[in-house]
Amino acid sequence: MILHLHRCGPPLDRFVELVTYYADYQPTHRMEKLLPDGAVEIVIDLTDTPKRMFNHDLTEQRSFRNAWISGMRRGWILIEAAPGSSMVVIRFRPGGAYPFLGFSVDGITDTVDPLDDVLGRATASLRDRVLSAETHPDKMAAVEKWLLERATGRLESHAAVEYVTQRLFAPAGIRISDLVDEVGYSQRYLTGLFRRWVGLPPKHYGRIRRFQEVLRDVTRQTAPAGPDYGTDYRGGTPPEPDWADLALQHGYYDQSHLVRDFRDFSGLSPTGYVSAYRGLENYLPVE
Repeated sequence: MILHLHRCGPPLDRFVELVTYYADYQPTHRMEKLLPDGAVEIVIDLTDTPKRMFNHDLTEQRSFRNAWISGMRRGWILIEAAPGSSMVVIRFRPGGAYPFLGFSVDGITDTVDPLDDVLGRATASLRDRVLSAETHPDKMAAVEKWLLERATGRLESHAAVEYVTQRLFAPAGIRISDLVDEVGYSQRYLTGLFRRWVGLPPKHYGRIRRFQEVLRDVTRQTAPAGPDYGTDYRGGTPPEPDWADLALQHGYYDQSHLVRDFRDFSGLSPTGYVSAYRGLENYLPVE
């Protein structure tokens, strides 16, 4: 499998967290459970084989071709782990997708939609450019050029959104009322601003961010199994932490509060998550 990770340069680096290119993916499992990770992503499929998404009961929900966009998610989804997959994935920072979409980001929250349904003819241009680029750097350059063209006249961030998202990364969490006081907006205005730029209200986004920090702590002691770590799910099983202590460290009221977030965001208990983990916090293989 070929894997290439790309960090955009200025000014895109303030909006795009990562661009990933991979080719000839050969999984040993049938499906992947994707957990909500606080990001909007554009996926460009470089093959002609449709990719399937499934309901939670494992029945097929719909399939996608060419390119699609995954909005901010409040729950987990199931996707096909297709052998031979080759894709480019554009992962936006919180609030980073808004300048490129041109509409309120909460319009695609909890959805996965064909990109041409959302952006129209621009989709074909993006995919064609990536397909015609021969080298990894050329593919990344094609993505960056498309993004810059797409954001013409709109490539500006919102200072309050940037500030609040960073504050919500606090390990022990923070009260939304405190953020309202800090930025000087009413809670109603801040909530509307966050829905428009990020796709979720600050409180729900904060829940996802805190859950992500918990997952990082849980998996931190797990060493990669080899050079293919992250591509074939060979990471070892992490040791069980003291869940009550971990809950307190991250600002949960108690362990049951932490368990609720695991159920809501992964469909698993904390112990079930540890058993299912295979190397990537937010991608769990489903046999």
